[in-house]
Amino acid sequence: MKIAYIHPIFPDTLWSFRGIRAITGVKTAFAPLGLATAIALTPDDWEIEVWDEEIEAIDFDTDADLIALTAFNVQARRAYQIAAEFKKRGKPVVLGGPYASLCPDRVRPYVDIVVSGECEYIWPEFLNDFKNGRHKDFYRQEEKVDMADSPVPAFERFDVAAYQAFYVQTTRGCPFDCEFCDIIITDGRVPRVKSVEQVMTEVDKLRRLGVKYVTFSDANYIANTKFAKDLTHALIEFQKAHDYPLTLACEATLNLAGKDEMLSLMQAANFETIFVGIESPRKSSLLETNKRQNTHGSIVEDVHKIQSYNIVVIAGMIVGFDHDDKGIFQEQFDFLMEAGIPFTTCGILVAIEKTPLYYRMQREGRLLEYDYEKQKAHGAADVNFIPKLMSVEEVKRGYNWLIRALYAYDNYSKRLVTALQNFTPGLTRFRQNNPFTTKKTPRLLFNIARHFIFTRDKRRRRFFLRTLRESMRGHFSVRKFVEATSFMTLHKHFHEYISKTHGDPETVGPRSPFYHEERTTEAVTLPAEEQVEKAGVTTA
Repeated sequence: MKIAYIHPIFPDTLWSFRGIRAITGVKTAFAPLGLATAIALTPDDWEIEVWDEEIEAIDFDTDADLIALTAFNVQARRAYQIAAEFKKRGKPVVLGGPYASLCPDRVRPYVDIVVSGECEYIWPEFLNDFKNGRHKDFYRQEEKVDMADSPVPAFERFDVAAYQAFYVQTTRGCPFDCEFCDIIITDGRVPRVKSVEQVMTEVDKLRRLGVKYVTFSDANYIANTKFAKDLTHALIEFQKAHDYPLTLACEATLNLAGKDEMLSLMQAANFETIFVGIESPRKSSLLETNKRQNTHGSIVEDVHKIQSYNIVVIAGMIVGFDHDDKGIFQEQFDFLMEAGIPFTTCGILVAIEKTPLYYRMQREGRLLEYDYEKQKAHGAADVNFIPKLMSVEEVKRGYNWLIRALYAYDNYSKRLVTALQNFTPGLTRFRQNNPFTTKKTPRLLFNIARHFIFTRDKRRRRFFLRTLRESMRGHFSVRKFVEATSFMTLHKHFHEYISKTHGDPETVGPRSPFYHEERTTEAVTLPAEEQVEKAGVTTA
C-alpha cells in the first residue's frame, strides 16, 4: 500500500523567517520532526510519499491509498482544506499531531480517522489495522511512551538544503506548572528521556546528511540536569571528533543562569542560542502564572550571565496577565532593551484549550467567543478572554505599539549590540561550521550586502553598518561578527512581518501610548458583559 505524508503550511509568523529566503537560499526554518518520526514508524512494505507544503506544492492527484496529515492548532484550518480536497477524490484521511492530541473532538468532523497522543505505539497499530481493512476511526494513546521505543526519525526523507535547521528531541515533559502552558497536558510533568546513545545516533545521522544547524526541541533542555550534563559531555566529544560540524540551539528555563557548569558545557558544545520563557519582568504576573523559577533574582542579570558564555538569549514574552495594567507595555520594552534580547516572540496571553488558565477563565466567565483554528500564533494580536486590568482594546493598542517599537531599526540594533557586548573575549574559538566558511559563502555575502549596503534605503544601510561597528567595539571575534550579521539578516523578516501585520515600526516612538497615564491599581469596574459588548464579541 501507499501512504502520502503531508505537513500543512504554517501561517506567516515571527518564527516563519520567510522574509529572508532570498538572502539565505533556504525555503523554511525547521524540518517537521513529528512527520519524520511517523515515517520512521511506517513498516517497510508501505510505499511512502512526503510533501512539506512549506517547500513544495501538494499533488492532490496522487495514487496513495492513505493520506496522513499532522498539524499544530495554527495549521488546523489548512489541514482541513487539504483533507477536504482529498476526500473529494475518495481518499481516506488520517490526522495526528499536537492539535489532534490536545483537542481530538475538534478535528474529528474534518477527517476520517484521528490519531491522538504520542505515536510510537498507536501509529504502527493503526497502519496494520488499515492495511487489513479493520481500522477504527479513532485511536488514542493513553499511557506515556517509553522514550527508549522512539525511533530515529526519517530525516533522510527531507531535502536538507531546503531547511535552516533540523530538530532533535531528547526529552518529553516539564517539571514546572505554568498556568498557560499545554506541554504539561500533552507530555506530562515528569521528564522522560531518551538515552544519550539514542540522541547521539540522531545527531550523527544529521551530520552525515550534511545538516549544519540542530535545535533540541525539548520544552526544557535542562529539565533532567544529570541527563543534560551527560548529553552535553557527549556532544562536546562528538564536536571535537568531527571538527565542530554543528551549531546547536535549545530551549531552557531561566534557572540555567545559576548553573555555571552547565553553561560552560553548553558553550563548549557550540550552543549558539537558547530560547528562554521569561514571559514578564513583573514578579506579580510571574507568580500568578506559576512561573516561580523566574522570580528568584534579577532577570536582567540572569540574561547577561547566559550571554557572557557567548550564547544569544531569545525570549518568550507575554502581556495580558491579570496583574498586567497599562504600564506593562513600557515595562516590557524597557526590560528587553536593558537585557539586550534582540529576538523576542512577544505576544498577548491566550488561554489555550485544556490548560489550567483556560479552565480558570471558563470558571470566571471571562472566555470570549474565539476561533482557535484561526489563531495566528507568535507576533499576532489574538485575545480570547476578558483582561482584568485593561479592556480588550487597550491590550491590543498597547501590544501594537510594543511589537512595533521592539522591531524598529534603532531599538533592535541597541538590543543586539548589548547582547554581543556581553560576550566574553576569547571564550569561543572559531568553529568550522560557520555560514561564512561554506560553499554558499560568496552568494550569502553578496545577498546580505545587496540588501543592507547596496540599497537606496539609507535607514537600512545605517542600521547595518552602525550595528556591525558597535557590536565589534571593544574586541573583534568571528563569533560576534557571525551573530551580528545573522541577527540583522533575521531582522529583515521581523521588520517586514511587523510592518505587514501591525504597521510600520519606524512610525512609533520609545514611549507607550499609556506612558503618561497612571498605572491602574485595581481591576476595571466595567462589568464583564459591558466589556464583551464593547469588544464586539460574545462569551463562549
